[in-house]
Amino acid sequence: MAEPVRSRTRLDPAGRRQQLLDVGARLFAERPYDQVSIEEIAARAGVSRGLMYRYFATKRDLFRAVVQATADHLVDLTDPDPGLPLDEQVRAGLDRYLDHFEANATLLRAAYTGAASADEHVRAIIAGKARRHEDRILDQLSRAGVPGGPRLRVAVRGWILMCRMLVLDWLDTREISRAELRDLCARSLLDLAAHAGR
Repeated sequence: MAEPVRSRTRLDPAGRRQQLLDVGARLFAERPYDQVSIEEIAARAGVSRGLMYRYFATKRDLFRAVVQATADHLVDLTDPDPGLPLDEQVRAGLDRYLDHFEANATLLRAAYTGAASADEHVRAIIAGKARRHEDRILDQLSRAGVPGGPRLRVAVRGWILMCRMLVLDWLDTREISRAELRDLCARSLLDLAAHAGR
């Protein structure tokens, strides 16, 4: 069922920009990038196309901003609890990671594997956040007594890429349960840490 068009409400510039980001995020999460138009985003937000362009010059600019906001949210969402044992930290982080991917599947497919993924700005956002996850995981492992070094960094970087592709594939196939996927990813990281950290 289509979301009703909102009547126009006066917002300050920061509020209006956030509203447009929220509407864009919802639409990009519902349908592939190419099926979302700037006109529809403006209509859903209850603003003119001209006002929309004051905040985002193109649909691609809005998509980049949505990807940035989504990536920032994922980093915050998966922040580990240092009070938990390492294996529980990893599983809890993966649960929140899976929650995020399930809630934003269409948007994340577009960002990671769709036509929009060819955008250099989108790739830079994704790469930057992957480095943030990599550094944080290495810090988690270090606090748990795993010796660091180049081998471990390379292993963690590869694990992040593997998990991303496993989750995207799982969203399409559901060949195993969500708990099995989470445990597979968790065990993979812990096994990598045990071997690459030596």
